[in-house]
Amino acid sequence: MSKTYRMQPTAPVPAPAHLDGLNDQQRAVVTAPFQPALVIAGPGSGKTRTLTHRIAHLIQAGVRPERILSLTFTNKAAAEMSRRLADLLGRTGYAVASGTFHSIGRRLIQEHADRFGLPPNFATLDREDAEGLMKRCAADITKPPDTRFPKASTLRDLLSAAINTGRDLEPLILERASAFSALTAEIGDCIALYQSRKFEAGVTDFDDLLVLWRRLLREHDDVRETLQRRFDHLLVDEFQDTNPIQCEIVDLMAARHRSVMVVGDDCQAIYSFRGADISNILNFPIRYPEAVTFNLEQNYRSSPELLALANVSISHNTAQFPKQLFTSNPAGPIPANIIARDESEQAAFVAQRILELRDEGVELASIAVLYRAHWHSMELQIELGRRNIPFEIRSGLKFFEQRHIKDVLSLLKFAANPRDTIAFFRFATLVDGIGPAAAARIHDQLLSCGAIPETLSNPRLLSIPKRAAGAFEPIAKVLAELFSEELQQSPSRAIERLRAAFYDDLLARIDDNPANRIRDLDTLVAYAAGQPNIPAFLDSLALDPGTGSDFQADANPETERVILSSVHQAKGLEFQSVFLIWLAEDQFPSARSATGDELEEERRLFYVAATRAKRDLYLLRPATYFSRTEGRVYARASLFLEELAQSRPPTFESWRLE
Repeated sequence: MSKTYRMQPTAPVPAPAHLDGLNDQQRAVVTAPFQPALVIAGPGSGKTRTLTHRIAHLIQAGVRPERILSLTFTNKAAAEMSRRLADLLGRTGYAVASGTFHSIGRRLIQEHADRFGLPPNFATLDREDAEGLMKRCAADITKPPDTRFPKASTLRDLLSAAINTGRDLEPLILERASAFSALTAEIGDCIALYQSRKFEAGVTDFDDLLVLWRRLLREHDDVRETLQRRFDHLLVDEFQDTNPIQCEIVDLMAARHRSVMVVGDDCQAIYSFRGADISNILNFPIRYPEAVTFNLEQNYRSSPELLALANVSISHNTAQFPKQLFTSNPAGPIPANIIARDESEQAAFVAQRILELRDEGVELASIAVLYRAHWHSMELQIELGRRNIPFEIRSGLKFFEQRHIKDVLSLLKFAANPRDTIAFFRFATLVDGIGPAAAARIHDQLLSCGAIPETLSNPRLLSIPKRAAGAFEPIAKVLAELFSEELQQSPSRAIERLRAAFYDDLLARIDDNPANRIRDLDTLVAYAAGQPNIPAFLDSLALDPGTGSDFQADANPETERVILSSVHQAKGLEFQSVFLIWLAEDQFPSARSATGDELEEERRLFYVAATRAKRDLYLLRPATYFSRTEGRVYARASLFLEELAQSRPPTFESWRLE
């Protein structure tokens, strides 16, 4: 027989002025009744501050700190809230349970590890260790002979996507790794083996921390009741980014007390590719009919002109909670719409305007160039390097440091200078069966023969290892062609030729998802089209800082740098000045996301990009750009620009370049 003894609230802490400095909307959130609450927090509206004050208000009202659970999406956000709470209440040591979904999940699973046959101090595999285990499982399953199997990283990504989206594995393979659609059964076997071996070893991976937390709540009634009674108040940050598992965890944890406050912005839901489901926040009032909805619309970041543009753009979405951002910040420049002649002029404008902003007193670190896809930054990287403007890339490697770009350039370098041992070794060792020793032997033979193109045309004259001969032959023959005057005078055609001869096929064999690499190579072809010959093209790369891996002008960690970033990577950040480039049809929004729900997410992405800026916003597109299949094509304006152009009064002004 058991009896429940209810602890009474503690006496209120001597009150700091925890409501001071809040605007009316924030104060309403902070003092909301203990019932379900949905807070729609616009960008720059003081969301973290409001959440922190809400926790302080609960404690001031007598709620015991250890009965409050605060869930965030990053450790940084959790630490910042804890720091602010300590500052607000004038003391540290409050036992509020605050952390990411995964860190809180791990803590709770450890308390009940025996339910899953795990040791209390179980380890959680990092990505490298998880991929190592997956690689060993892939080696141990039965597969068709002479069939390429997905890399361990691809297998882990497929498993993670299935878990976080709740989708079956087969459609995910067709969508994200279609080259392996015939191996769906074998991939399933490998993943099943990975899951069993992981738990046999008494370890978990990152996704298990959510899966097992949900299982605790679903399958173990006693644990669920204990956890529901432990936490009387639940607060969730960035709720628009929750996936189906996280949403179910929140609902199960709050099922008893229903004092749950979720904070987020449906208009900033941009991570569906990670499993985030916007319906979680849109349907919150349906799951909690008694919920009160609050809007945080006062923006503390941006100028009125920027907010007017953002409001008009996002108003074209239908699936949203309507809100109207406003600010008391002083007026700023009207956002500028710039149509450049081509990709090069777009990059030149950005670089020139960055230097002007620096002269006007804007720090380089407060300037960002944002884009939809990483390859959009290639011309800009070259132009910034040419003008000695240091930059930092947040969306991947620098363009010319990427493996596939360096592979292709190595063949051109050898055609320009057959003595280039480094270039020869790079492309020769792409072939299975040719290692450094064989590559050195083949290179020595070529240099001693005196007739390199002729010898390459008949690769049987070279000492190619038998198992590598078939794969090396197309490389040798296209290399021979690169010595011809026709291709020497056209680096873009030379790249096209070697791609057609073997490299695109090679990418398809060695890369599990080669589409983005192919797009990068298309961009390289476009840049090479403006060069008179192969030596000049290579000289332009060697002499322009920023195009080589040995560029050191921005290596000093104390050097200020302009930020180059995809919009996805820039969410949560803010900058004095923002350049948003490639706002052209089929580029932003992307051609694959031009209708329905995907278009609405693309518009939310544009909204996020525009609201990163405090004062200056430049919207750019090239009038023409190079397409591998169509040559130079006219670029229509992005749908988002066309929507803004129709608004009255106008939300941007057009700049004409001379």
